Amino acid sequence: MSTPLLVHFVFHPASNEARALAVELHRALNDDPALPGLRVPTVLVAEDGTGHPPLQHALDEAQNSIVVVLADDDLNSEPDTLPLGRQLWSTFIGDLWERCCDGRHRFLPVQLTKHAWPLDPRLEETSFHKAFLQPQAERTAWTTRIVVVELVRFLMGQERGTKVPVRVFLSHAKQDIHSAPQVFSEIVKHLDATQPVETWVDSAKIEGGSEFSTAIAEGVHDSVLLALVTKSYSGRPWCRREVLLAKEKNRPLVVVDALDDLDLRRFPYIGNTPVMRWTDGSAARAVDLMLKETLRHFHTRCVLKAQMRKGDVVLTVPPELATLVRLPKGAGVLYPDPPLGDEELELFEPLGHHIETPLQRASAGQPLAGLTLALSISESDDPHRYGVLPEHLDAALVEVSRYLLVRGASLAYGGHLGKQGYTATLFNLVKAHQSMSGIPPVERIRNYVGWPLSISKEQRSEYRKLATFVRVSRPEGIEDLEAGTFTEEPPWFPADNEKRRYAWARGMTVMRERQVKEVQARILMGGKAGPTLTATPDGGKKEQWYSGRIPGVIEEALLTLAANGALYVVGAFGGASAVLVDLLEDRPRREFTWDYQRQAPHAEGMRRLYDERGVRWWDYSEMTEFLRTTGVEGLSRGNELSGPENRELFWTRDVNRIIELILTGLSRLRAKK
Repeated sequence: MSTPLLVHFVFHPASNEARALAVELHRALNDDPALPGLRVPTVLVAEDGTGHPPLQHALDEAQNSIVVVLADDDLNSEPDTLPLGRQLWSTFIGDLWERCCDGRHRFLPVQLTKHAWPLDPRLEETSFHKAFLQPQAERTAWTTRIVVVELVRFLMGQERGTKVPVRVFLSHAKQDIHSAPQVFSEIVKHLDATQPVETWVDSAKIEGGSEFSTAIAEGVHDSVLLALVTKSYSGRPWCRREVLLAKEKNRPLVVVDALDDLDLRRFPYIGNTPVMRWTDGSAARAVDLMLKETLRHFHTRCVLKAQMRKGDVVLTVPPELATLVRLPKGAGVLYPDPPLGDEELELFEPLGHHIETPLQRASAGQPLAGLTLALSISESDDPHRYGVLPEHLDAALVEVSRYLLVRGASLAYGGHLGKQGYTATLFNLVKAHQSMSGIPPVERIRNYVGWPLSISKEQRSEYRKLATFVRVSRPEGIEDLEAGTFTEEPPWFPADNEKRRYAWARGMTVMRERQVKEVQARILMGGKAGPTLTATPDGGKKEQWYSGRIPGVIEEALLTLAANGALYVVGAFGGASAVLVDLLEDRPRREFTWDYQRQAPHAEGMRRLYDERGVRWWDYSEMTEFLRTTGVEGLSRGNELSGPENRELFWTRDVNRIIELILTGLSRLRAKK
């Protein structure tokens, strides 16, 4: 099933301001992908390097979409000439507006410059949110709030801009209103002064705590509780009742902690919810937290409802006694990951409920136990071409790894043991989900260390309980090229001449050949097919190429296919994996030609050494022909996905669907073997 909601950010490729704003909006809607929280899927408009709108822009990747247009003068300018088959940005935007009139999708234009409205004659009756009227320093926060509010409104089934999405009740102790730090007054003042949320507070209802409890008790569906915890809060019966009623009805709840002294007895049921410490000037931050928590609540509910079973009770926060005690004995409870710890679950045992997260259900039976899967996943060199950011690939990598681990698979990869990046994330995932498998982490991760990379004593000690290291020895026939350097355990050296480039290439190939023999399947995402620009100390830029014979992800794919192995290719995040998809579907790519790849430092000298030393040089034309003749049909024979399923896996950006397709193929593969 496709994801419930997808946010599209559309902007002109030449607009640095719009691009930066799109990136910030993506980050505002997505927490760290390794942690739970607000995670609303997003995509960017794809760029093909021409500056013109994409030839196609799919709105059906998700059940529902919101198209956020970041309109400025770049988007509203017309080129002197328009190539055959291309259209103006204004026409493209107008077409998107028409496609959003079907009720499934929504159009949200944001005006970044004075003259960017209306872009297209069809939009003359459409109101744009005028971000350009906001001070530059406040524009991102203002636009973020606009987008968050509209997402909540959309998820609640309300028309655009016609009604505030929810009512906010400030749960507070009235006797503290005029006492420092005057949290209540500051938040009301902020809500009164800002758009578009000033009408979220109805001053006629603020004073009566009983009004909130009555509304909740009657089943009001559009209330959010913002609890302002001051010195008298926990001692007020209505305040405590408001919190309990919000939890009973599974409503969004945010706590602002404004205590500046000892709290003799904090109300025990006010936890298990986002808490913000109040400081002077925190009103805007408190309202933004409330807005985001409201969005997280409704989006999480949509995601979990798509996965619920008959009779399930869906909770948008981890369960607690206040939310479980009224449920009938034996109820099924589905709540968002990560799972609670054993110490909390033991507390709920007398209630007799079946309490699970989606990951816990996915791990049932561990159908992939005994399989070792290789991950060929690294940073893409052209994500903008496919409408994604590096963060999209990072999030997909974490989620795919997470589901493979909870299903019982072991993961193999080749890479350095840096403190940052995927290695640390993978170790954390294995530790976090060990309780689901009962398998020690050291048996879940296999790190292939190819020559000339090395493993220090410190690294062996640090990771000895977290991973199994497979040290691949030095390839034959290179030791004489640089005897003092090309030792069995060499010091690190760069591929800065033809001999060293050849040595690196041979070492990486031997490592990948061994890995192919020892794993049951391989998953490809991203990867670099050519150079990337890196910053230099003087503020300039330089090209940085890979060190192997050919792009590493493609070499791993070729070796897997040549061995008739199972290969799962995700091309939607660009890079080498997208190049591979095109080659499998008989669309030549200039990046995969010798004329292009010979530009890499010392490439021609490296190739000459292959010939001189009698090591096979698999030419680009031969590799291209091999991939063309293998095609999707050959891929299907190895990975047990049908042709249509493989093609969907090639291009879907829906992480849930990617996981579903990979697990489908692996389950069939396991059953067959």
